[in-house]
Amino acid sequence: MEAAEALGRRGLSTFREAVGDLVRSRSQVFWIVAGLTALAAAVRFPTLGLQSYHHDEIVTATRILPAGFWHAMDAVGFSESAPPLYYALAWLWTQVTGTGEYGLRSISALAGVATVPVAYGIGDALRGRRTGIAAAALVAVNPMLVWYSQEARAYALFALLAALSFLYFLRALDSGERRDFAVWGTFSALALATHYFAVFPVAAEAIWLLRRRREALPGLAIVAAVGALLAPLALHQMSIGHAEWIGNHTLGNRLWGTGMAFLLGETGEIVARPEHPLLVLVPALLAVVALALVLLRGDRNERRAAAIPVLLAAVTVAIPVAIGLLDQSKDYVLARNLMPALVPLLAALAVGFTLRRARRIGTALGILLVAYSLAFSVWASVSPALQRPGWSAVADALGEPRQPRAMVTWALGEASLRYYLSTGAFQVIPSEGYHWLVGEVDFISDGSAPGPSQRLLGPGFREVSYERVGRFHIRRYEYRGPGLGALRLRTVRWTELGFRTNGVLLDGIGPG
Repeated sequence: MEAAEALGRRGLSTFREAVGDLVRSRSQVFWIVAGLTALAAAVRFPTLGLQSYHHDEIVTATRILPAGFWHAMDAVGFSESAPPLYYALAWLWTQVTGTGEYGLRSISALAGVATVPVAYGIGDALRGRRTGIAAAALVAVNPMLVWYSQEARAYALFALLAALSFLYFLRALDSGERRDFAVWGTFSALALATHYFAVFPVAAEAIWLLRRRREALPGLAIVAAVGALLAPLALHQMSIGHAEWIGNHTLGNRLWGTGMAFLLGETGEIVARPEHPLLVLVPALLAVVALALVLLRGDRNERRAAAIPVLLAAVTVAIPVAIGLLDQSKDYVLARNLMPALVPLLAALAVGFTLRRARRIGTALGILLVAYSLAFSVWASVSPALQRPGWSAVADALGEPRQPRAMVTWALGEASLRYYLSTGAFQVIPSEGYHWLVGEVDFISDGSAPGPSQRLLGPGFREVSYERVGRFHIRRYEYRGPGLGALRLRTVRWTELGFRTNGVLLDGIGPG
């Protein structure tokens, strides 16, 4: 017994000594970056399962991932307008975690957290460790990156791989070694296999690297090969037209939304809420001041360090904008598609916050932007007004259909509501020409809204209940006549519910 106790004490002491040696062997910078990475995880992971799936997430969870791997890859071809890499990784991931909100979104959260040390590497390559730490801090709490780290879509992985491509682009420029060029090519190819918009920053980097043709050849060959493999899929998906809806909004409105999203995350139309232009003033002003400091107080090397990521971000945005202006059918400009520009822009701000001749004011402004972004990211994660709509709670409140019923609500919420109802609900549109008979019509509005007029509903329907579920309000109407009442499908869709567009779901019903 004594021998065992002594061995136990020796083992515990040895463990403590090993931990102490590990801590002492790592630099202060290592622990700062580790702390920022832990902060990024703390902002992203705890609330992963609290929000309902949003419209596009439903496609991932129900149309692509539930069946076998090859079915999933085939579904990408006809259901998506993106390459297959994210979906292949998500399929493998969900074999362990499941397709519930926390399990499926966790792969995006991991990608978001991993972007933090990559941002440090970018800042360090641009202007040293202080800039690297500032870049890592900005990436850790940026609301746009946090939002898509909690989304069951490809964008967090897209941002990570584009950032890795940029990092090894910088390293290849500095070292000129074939290995760095090859690693750049590998990450660039993976970014292309995640999202087609990676072609814009990758093409810019490739042109820049062509000055060293011999060393760059392996990396360029990798990118070219993957691009050639993806081209047939891209053309096929483009012919289906899944992304044509983007052009329904003006280009100017989408560019304004991109600026808002890069600083505040997705807080507007994507969650059926008004934008918050006043809230963007503080981060926008801090960003402008950081870039102005580079011009006014930066030396030649600091200006060059900021110019490289700014130019890359400008190309990433300008080329698809120019394409959209020349051919409206190829206009796919959208904030989340332009995410490869975000990490370089944050790296450029990090240069501005760490200038040698503006150290105090730069540090103060950087801390202010990090604090503001962190506070906003936390607020967006816990506030119903800024979260994804809570369709799960709405489905629970509606319950099982007691009779044939119609549910009128946001058109982009129909897929989510159908998913959480699990009652075989289906979407109907007036052009189908069917006549539907129902015993109940439920109106789900965004906030309080007046009840529909009797003219919209038709005779025989009476309001029987009204309840609030989070940010939503549900009004139930039942038919009081004999049998079932005719659903005036074309007119109830125009009920004022606080959304841009309304849709209609039916369950427990067939055509009359």
